[in-house]
Amino acid sequence: MNSPEIGHGSFTIERVYDADPADIFTAWADLNVKARWFTGPENWALIRRELDFRVGGEELLHGKFNGKLETIFKARFHEIAPNERIVYAYDMYVDGILHSVSLATVEIIAAGSGTRLVFTEQIAYLDGTDGREGAAGRKRGWSDHLDRLERQFQRVA
Repeated sequence: MNSPEIGHGSFTIERVYDADPADIFTAWADLNVKARWFTGPENWALIRRELDFRVGGEELLHGKFNGKLETIFKARFHEIAPNERIVYAYDMYVDGILHSVSLATVEIIAAGSGTRLVFTEQIAYLDGTDGREGAAGRKRGWSDHLDRLERQFQRVA
């Protein structure tokens, strides 16, 4: 068997939100709130979304780009400390093929009247994707998600 070489990548994104740590935590823990910001871009259509937010619970986000390219994000929660941190591992499938496996941490830190969020991801690309290029693309995607999260709090304020 000639499996592709594994590509490794990692990145960290930090953001400060004008919201309480409890509000940021809820944005990750509540399916209806998370659906507002954790979604694909305009050319992406939702097929299925599930969230069982507890240690050992799973999250699923299944969608399609331009009616063609299908993606499945499937996560399992390993640690949840309310209003402080979330640790989970997730698999990313592209058109039914396992693309990558990641370990992600979300740190939620009170910062004055707001909250500092630190998102860190370590990725193993299993389909031949270059780790450096893949991590740069994944970081752009998560930056978009976290920008949408920020807009959620701007609407409330």
